[in-house]
Amino acid sequence: MKSTRLRNLFILIFLIAGTVYISNTWSPSSYAYFLKYHLGYVDIKPDFGEARPVRSDEWAVVTPMTQATVNNDFKRFNKTSLYEEDLRINYGLPIADWGFIFKPTMWLYGWANPAYAYSFHWFAIFSLFIAGYAFLFKKFGASNNIAILLSFSLYFTGFSQFWWNEKGPLVAMFPWVIIPFFLRIKPIWQLLLFYYAAVAWLLTNLYPPVQISLAFVGFAILVLRLPKLFKLPNLAFLLIFAMLAAATAALYHYDYLKATSATLYPGGRHLDGGGVPSRFWLSWFFPAINFSWSYKDLIGINMSEIGSVGMYYYISILLVLNYRNFNILWNDPIHRKVFIGLSIAFAMQCAWMLLPIPANIGMILLWNNVQSVRMQFASGVTLTILAFYTANVTGVVFSWQRLLAILITAAAGWLLLKYPIAPKRWEDLTFLPMIAIAYLVARKKPHLAHTSILMASLIFGALFFGRFNPLQSAWPIFNLQDNLVVDYLRKQEKSNNNLLIAMDLPGSTANGLGFRSLSHVTPVPHLDFWKKHFPELPEGEFNYIFNRYSHINPYPALHPSLRQADSLEVPINHFLKMKQALVVSSYSPDLQRQGFFSLEKSYEDAIVLNGWGGWQGEMAERALEIKIQPPLPQPIEWITMVRTDLPLNTDNEISALNGFRLTLSGNRGKMPDCLSMIAVDKKTGERNLIVNPPSVPQCESMDR
Repeated sequence: MKSTRLRNLFILIFLIAGTVYISNTWSPSSYAYFLKYHLGYVDIKPDFGEARPVRSDEWAVVTPMTQATVNNDFKRFNKTSLYEEDLRINYGLPIADWGFIFKPTMWLYGWANPAYAYSFHWFAIFSLFIAGYAFLFKKFGASNNIAILLSFSLYFTGFSQFWWNEKGPLVAMFPWVIIPFFLRIKPIWQLLLFYYAAVAWLLTNLYPPVQISLAFVGFAILVLRLPKLFKLPNLAFLLIFAMLAAATAALYHYDYLKATSATLYPGGRHLDGGGVPSRFWLSWFFPAINFSWSYKDLIGINMSEIGSVGMYYYISILLVLNYRNFNILWNDPIHRKVFIGLSIAFAMQCAWMLLPIPANIGMILLWNNVQSVRMQFASGVTLTILAFYTANVTGVVFSWQRLLAILITAAAGWLLLKYPIAPKRWEDLTFLPMIAIAYLVARKKPHLAHTSILMASLIFGALFFGRFNPLQSAWPIFNLQDNLVVDYLRKQEKSNNNLLIAMDLPGSTANGLGFRSLSHVTPVPHLDFWKKHFPELPEGEFNYIFNRYSHINPYPALHPSLRQADSLEVPINHFLKMKQALVVSSYSPDLQRQGFFSLEKSYEDAIVLNGWGGWQGEMAERALEIKIQPPLPQPIEWITMVRTDLPLNTDNEISALNGFRLTLSGNRGKMPDCLSMIAVDKKTGERNLIVNPPSVPQCESMDR
């Protein structure tokens, strides 16, 4: 009766939380970073936490793609885009096609304001995670309370939180693929639910490295807990429905998979094992050693990449196990099979992460498609089940001696692993009073020892990982009112034959706002489009630059080039006539100084300068005069740009709309001997001398 009341209370709290969450249109989005730092919306911010620039996969790609789908009336092909790309891609989007049946978390789209639908999707993903993993833990002997605590503990880990607003659906929906086989329903209904859940898992977010590694965990769980599934004829039916699910997902993604398989990136990956840094796997046991309280990485790798499934629960359980009862685990054939099976599964995962296993061996389990660091969540699920199962069978002894061992181990981990690289970062030590309080609880109530240890680990995880993702209202994501910057961009688009050529609009953000923009993300390359604009490129160079998943960045460069594996830049002057600066031989020495410029990028045959000038008039009336030594053989081209690091106030001479970039070519990619730039308002005649950086001398104002 007490257990029923607690369960009902938990469900009630969950429903209330969901109502509050969705009514506020909350989400884990970091889109406010784009709004503030690229569009100047300084007043739009999360209700809790802060937007994370490192989560650009979300705020610059997934969320704008969702906006574009909404703007496109949920049709498959994005007619609002310059590229008119297919929206059936790896990221699950609320497209109104037959695949929508398999995207239940998105069913609110089309029925309510998309802000509510977006919020519902993310709360549903969170709910599926907590309920799904709790169900699996119960199948390994966890009580309701322990199962919920373990599920939340897995949620509040680095991999889950640092990747949540993009890969959350991948990890949250996995348990539901195998849960149907544990339900007391007819086998045909189990198979049908399995088929539906598997297709939903693959269509809501397709990312093979995580799905393949989690499929291995699912296989291990089913072998250990439901071995009858692997006996004929059950195995035959299981394989048939698994192939049907894979075929359904492949049919839906056929065009995307066909085009992607021929790309250089991501293309057909064939990866070897190994390469996970030692500090990564050490963070399984000492979860905060690689970052600070403010989420600053301490080892030179971005926060998302250092996310692992780390909990103090692991080392705590290892130190309090009742090893005298290990014979109970070993002598019982069922317990022994589960323990050995989980241990072997975890050892195999560790081997792939840590050892240089050739790809042709990994191919047996399709692991040659899994980067070793992407195995971390799946291995974390296995380790969590193994740690709990072992402790649940053998029991724990939480004496003061064991407490001392935990305190010493946790403190030593901080002293040896974090103190040398961040001596002022002591936050790891907050676990010590937490586990001490857990001991005080368990000393009076020994039957709560396991629960209290788990609770201490969970509280630490919630404090240190739970603050990473913000509570951001989705209302401005889908109901944004234009400010001066967006209004300026709309005018630019209209004046350029309804094509926006603007820099510093990352990913798909411009198209998400409704612009027909050159800057975009194309998951599938549009080779015919690029061949039309750059026919002079040799075939090999053309293929190397454009045949890939691409973030397309317009830039005042002379040639197309690759910034990184998934990002390229294309010359603006192929799509927009840039302004030409007037080269002068002299200028007045009495000019007011206003503005600044600096070197932004250097090429073999050109440099790009980034700056702002003291213009106040209309964009069309702005001009630039330059005195330069030595003279350049090529015309000097420049373009206006938005600088939201400046005040968004066109009444002020220092305005966000006063930015510019300038290309100097023909000087072997070196700065000139001297350079002076004058911002000219052609309508008023006002002239301002732009201030040079210390490393670039100004040319003399008057000829001598």
